[in-house]
Amino acid sequence: MFQNLAAIDAETLKTMALGLSAGSVVIAIILLKVISSVVGKAISTVVLLAIALGGFSQREQITSCIDEVRAQSSMTVPTEISCVFFGQEISVKVPVPSM
Repeated sequence: MFQNLAAIDAETLKTMALGLSAGSVVIAIILLKVISSVVGKAISTVVLLAIALGGFSQREQITSCIDEVRAQSSMTVPTEISCVFFGQEISVKVPVPSM
């Protein structure tokens, strides 16, 4: 059921984070219509917006990790870069570019 996050490409990770953000906003809007108490609406909105912001920030972390890998790819020795996505550490081995 769960995939190894290290086996997923960067665009898929960015899409997953964006989907989480969008899904949280949609669920928040639906709950605002369904929940009748003001306190319930406020609590559910805050929680779901926090999830949406978390997903968006993870998307930004993946983008910065991709930029770091691209910057390291011009080096002459192989290196390994670690990134974190939703608490999962992802190691990216940057090979030496072939000339």
